[in-house]
Amino acid sequence: MSNRIELPNQWVCTGTELKPKNGATSSNTWVMSGNEIKPKIGALSSNTWIWTGKELKPKNGATSQNTWVVDSHKIKPKANVTSANTYEIGDAPALVIAGQLALRLW
Repeated sequence: MSNRIELPNQWVCTGTELKPKNGATSSNTWVMSGNEIKPKIGALSSNTWIWTGKELKPKNGATSQNTWVVDSHKIKPKANVTSANTYEIGDAPALVIAGQLALRLW
């Protein structure tokens, strides 16, 4: 499988914050607060994601189409799973997984 979740060199993740290495601001920084992944400023239920350890889903309007499920060391959509949309997560933190899959930061 070639799909792998990895943190790009131009990003940094502290475990509680995910932000660009250069030019980080409160508006392009994402935070993990409890089980919520949200922007550092301007968080709404519409731009907040929930991480349960088994699922990554929007706080508002979660469906099987926009929910990701962890299976062993892989994450895949809850519906319409293919090898192209299944990713190896290894030991990537939740913020990195969300950054790639849900937020599409890279």
